[in-house]
Amino acid sequence: MFQTTFEELKLSGSLPSPAGVGMKILTLTRTEDYSAEEMGHAIMTDSSLTGRILKLANSAARGGFEPATTVSEAIMRLGSRTVRDLALAFSLVSERSAGTCRAYDYELYWARSLGRAVAAQSLSRILNIGKPEEAYICGLLGEVGMLALASVYPDKYADILETNGTENPDALLIEERSAFDIDHSQVGACMMSDWGLPESFAEAVGSFTSSRNISRSENQGEGMATQLRFAQILAEAMVVTKDSSLRSLDQLGRRIDELTENLEMNESAFNRFFDTCVKEWVAWGESLEVNTGEGVRLREVSELILHARERIANGETDEVAESKATEVASEQVVATAMDEKAQEAVAMDVGRFRILAVDDDANALDSLRSQLEDEGHDVYTARGGKEALRAAFKWSPDIVVSAWDMPDLNGLDLCRSLRRTSAGGSMYFLVMTELADEESMVSAFDAGVDDFVTTPAIERVLMARIRSGIRVAALQRKVESDKQTMYRQVAELGVMTRKLRATSLTDPLTELPNRRYAMKRLESDWENSSKTGSDFSVVMVDIDHFKSVNDNFGHDMGDLVLRATANLLKKAIRASDEVCRIGGEEFLILCKNTSESDCSKVAERVRLCVERNIVREPGFDRNVTLSLGVAGSDGGYPDTSELLKAADEAVYVAKDNGRNRVERASHMPAKTKGTQTPKADTGTRDAA
Repeated sequence: MFQTTFEELKLSGSLPSPAGVGMKILTLTRTEDYSAEEMGHAIMTDSSLTGRILKLANSAARGGFEPATTVSEAIMRLGSRTVRDLALAFSLVSERSAGTCRAYDYELYWARSLGRAVAAQSLSRILNIGKPEEAYICGLLGEVGMLALASVYPDKYADILETNGTENPDALLIEERSAFDIDHSQVGACMMSDWGLPESFAEAVGSFTSSRNISRSENQGEGMATQLRFAQILAEAMVVTKDSSLRSLDQLGRRIDELTENLEMNESAFNRFFDTCVKEWVAWGESLEVNTGEGVRLREVSELILHARERIANGETDEVAESKATEVASEQVVATAMDEKAQEAVAMDVGRFRILAVDDDANALDSLRSQLEDEGHDVYTARGGKEALRAAFKWSPDIVVSAWDMPDLNGLDLCRSLRRTSAGGSMYFLVMTELADEESMVSAFDAGVDDFVTTPAIERVLMARIRSGIRVAALQRKVESDKQTMYRQVAELGVMTRKLRATSLTDPLTELPNRRYAMKRLESDWENSSKTGSDFSVVMVDIDHFKSVNDNFGHDMGDLVLRATANLLKKAIRASDEVCRIGGEEFLILCKNTSESDCSKVAERVRLCVERNIVREPGFDRNVTLSLGVAGSDGGYPDTSELLKAADEAVYVAKDNGRNRVERASHMPAKTKGTQTPKADTGTRDAA
């Protein structure tokens, strides 16, 4: 149901996406008809990306291997698919920007994401789950759905974060679904699938962010999600500070204790493991230019947690701590607010622009900066092309004024590098050089340069050229502002449209998808299964003796039981499954890429979950049970009608055999097949 919502989010044009080389690779590999050589050539056009892939390839190598020194060797070692996925992930990090959601801490997001990636890679090795490099990718992109919602709905998402924060993930997911008809776990899973990453990645990311259970699992798919949950705890410990809330520190302490127990490590071994992860995290932070600081040792984290618990034991709460901090820092808060207003006023002043001046000659650079500042602009400087490249991504200048001839990265190569990115593509680039011949000018414009000034430049001429660039930058600002306004309007209209559509496809009592939606989804999944040859199965679910609940306790109690059962069904199924209410006390679970045999395991897990739960309401303190029928496409059914009929008949067999059980259509005695009369919407199956 949320796939349609995601498609509408894509139309906003604001979703985070790979750019530059990452987008080139994404386009190249949209189909399987591509060669590793083509992909390798694309990666090698970006030296930073090449270095990062080689670093991860060598960190994943086992003893006896010589270090990989080329992309071709990395592809041979990791596999072309994994290298492709790494290139996409790294290019997304390279394209990061501050964003416009006022309550979202973008710097913390990337620091925590990198910490989760490093921790997941290390956990993969010691738990022997999946490949370390794949765990790194999943860890790095694990919360990309939150970044997406902050990008598409910056104002509304800020309101949600300011009201709920991120310390209660379950509450945050509920608020997201209420506001946007989709939550960040679902958005993240859809983005992974949309980029062509393995389905197991999407399932792991979707499950990891929608559950906090950190119990070990033997199931491979759930094992990856659990591994990410383990890594999340380690990442949260890496980014903890003395300013973290007392509640979050106390929760972190409990989760670290659970993690240590699950990993079956003693205190000394866990300390060494954590400190090793932090060391790698800091090293990767330098490589990806993510602010990790110097890292924190587990001993320091433990001291913060112990101190927080002592304060809690003394009756102090976060509200008290915040009140004290507010009193102490009230003047600073006012000053900061004034500064922010001043900065906002400057940003809105179309006569003031950000200009990056680049030259390896210190005297020439100082002279250029002085001239530009006299014109009233915000000027940043960089000594050389490589420093300029980092500064451009940090400051996002409107105009770059660069010397051509520089030893580390010349002006034209700097321009080419910027033009490969979405942010750099819109910067006005002016190059200065002693060369004035026709061939040099053509080379400059072919590299993406907007204007060309010969040196030594006459100050009046140089300033006139820059004013020309400012006019272009001002137009770009207006276009970007108009575009963002349009995107916001499209996004808001999309939310309204989705809510109206969701109303028509949602059961109002249980808030599950209704029968209309179930039948549409069933046909769609069946068609996809037929085209791809993949398995597809369904589970028909019926609450046992539900009529007696209504008769003995009233319909209001019956409604409460239905809602409680619906919530349990949602928790018990996998991230890739979907449960719908199709009438009365009946539900339907749709299971993609699942054989009848595997689907029966899902059904049994659902049955046990409901059986073990006690519904506690005034006058009603007991459990309910389910009868479930499973049928799969591997049973040779010609269409969805016969598939549903087989699952429905299996439910009757389950009831005839004593209820509270799962029956498979393929295991039914031949004489029972086709003999039952389905009663899907009457709610009277138990009375029959």
